[in-house]
Amino acid sequence: MLAVGTAAVVLPFLVVPAWYDAYYWPKVCLLYAAVAAGALSLLRTNGGAWLRDLGAPIGAALGAWLGALTLATALSVNPLLSFVGDDYRYEGLLTWLAYGALAAVSASTLRNPRRLRAILGLILAAAGVMSAIALLQHVGISPVPADLMRRAWIRASGTTGSPLALGAYAVLLLPLIVGVYAESRRGRQVAYGALAAALYAALIATEARAGWGALAVGLAVWGVTSGKAAVRAAARPLVVLAVVCAAVTPAVLLTGSHAALGHVSDAGSAASRVFIWRTAAPLVAARPVFGWGPDTLSQIYPAYGTPAFVRVFPEAAMQHIVVDRPHNDVLQQAISAGLVGLAAYLWFWYMLFYTAWKTARARAHGDHGLRRGDDRRSPLVDPAVIGPGLAGGFAAYFAQLQLSFSYVSVAPLFWVLVGAIAALRPRVVWGGRLRSGPTGV
Repeated sequence: MLAVGTAAVVLPFLVVPAWYDAYYWPKVCLLYAAVAAGALSLLRTNGGAWLRDLGAPIGAALGAWLGALTLATALSVNPLLSFVGDDYRYEGLLTWLAYGALAAVSASTLRNPRRLRAILGLILAAAGVMSAIALLQHVGISPVPADLMRRAWIRASGTTGSPLALGAYAVLLLPLIVGVYAESRRGRQVAYGALAAALYAALIATEARAGWGALAVGLAVWGVTSGKAAVRAAARPLVVLAVVCAAVTPAVLLTGSHAALGHVSDAGSAASRVFIWRTAAPLVAARPVFGWGPDTLSQIYPAYGTPAFVRVFPEAAMQHIVVDRPHNDVLQQAISAGLVGLAAYLWFWYMLFYTAWKTARARAHGDHGLRRGDDRRSPLVDPAVIGPGLAGGFAAYFAQLQLSFSYVSVAPLFWVLVGAIAALRPRVVWGGRLRSGPTGV
C-alpha cells in the first residue's frame, strides 16, 4: 500500500534542487525504491503469487513487451546505456522492468476495495494540489524551485518537469474525474466538479496542444465506454461542467503571458516534430527486428549537423542540440525495440483497452474482482465508473504519447492505474469462454 501510494502520489511532486537533475533523477530513484519495497513486502506475504495478479490478458502482453525490450537491450548499439537509460530520461530497461513490477504490485495491492478507494482518493487529492501549483505558475508565482532552464519558462509544468508531462498527467486523470463527478451525489459532486475544472485549467495553462486534443479523445472514449444510458442520466451535471470549462478556457489563456498565448498559434513545434519523424523513421528499416536499443536515439540520430537540421533548429548553429525522443511513441518503440517490440507494445495497449472495456460492464453481471456490495459504497470502487474513467484516461494518455513521449514523472502513475484496472478486471471473455478474475481480499 505504501509503495503504491509513494509511486502514484508522492513521486510526481518530488523535486531536489541540490541535485544536478532536480526533477527526473530523484523521481526515478524513488521509483526504484518504492518498487523494491513493494515487491519485497508482497514476496514475504504471498510468495510469487503477486506476479500473476495482472491476469492473462494484460500480464502476457506486458511480459512479451518487456521480453522484447530485454532482447533489444542485449543487442543494443550501447547495451549499458540501454540498460540504465539516457541522462535526464532514465527510461532504459531497468526503468521499464520497474514499471512492469509496479503494475504487478499495484494489481495485487488494489484488489482490496478499501485500498483501491484510498489510493484513488489520494491520487485525485494530489491532482488538486498539482493544479494549484500549475495555476500559480501560470500567474507568475512559482511555489517550487526552478533551475536555470526552467526559470525562464512561461508555461505551467507543476512539479513534473515539463509542460508536456503536466499535460500527460492531466489527461490521464481527467476522464476518471469526470466519470466520478457524473456518478457522485450532489455534495461530493461539487467537489469533484471543482477538481475537474481546476485540472482542466492547469491543462490549458500548459499550452500543450497535444494534451488538449488527447483530452477530447479520452472524453469521447469515456462516453462510449460508459454507454448512452449513463451519459444521458448524468446529462445535467455534465452540461454544467462543460459550461464551466468553456468559461475557464479564455480566462486562463487571456491571463497568462502574451508569449505563452502566442505558443498556441506557433507552427514551429509542429514543423520540428514532422522533421524529426521524417529523419528518424529510416532508423527502423536499418535495424527492423529488435531495433537499436532503448534510449539510444540521442547517439544514433542521423540528421545532426545537416543544413536541414539547422534550418529547423537554428540554435543548433551555436550549440549542440540533442534529439533523444522522436515525439511519437509508436516510432520510439520501433526504433528502440524493432518491429517485434512494436508488435508487443501494440498488443499490450489492445489488451489494456479490452480489459477496461470489459470492466466497465462488470457491475451489471457481478463479474468483477471486488467483493459483492463494495461497489455500491463509492464511485471510486465501482467498476461501472472506474472502468470507463480509466479507459478514457488510457486513451488520452496514448493519444498524447503520439505527439510527445513517456516521462518518468508521470509514467509511474499510469502503471499504478494499469494495476488498478487489472485488480478490477471481470471474468474476461477469452477464447469464447468466461474465465474468472481475482476475488477481493
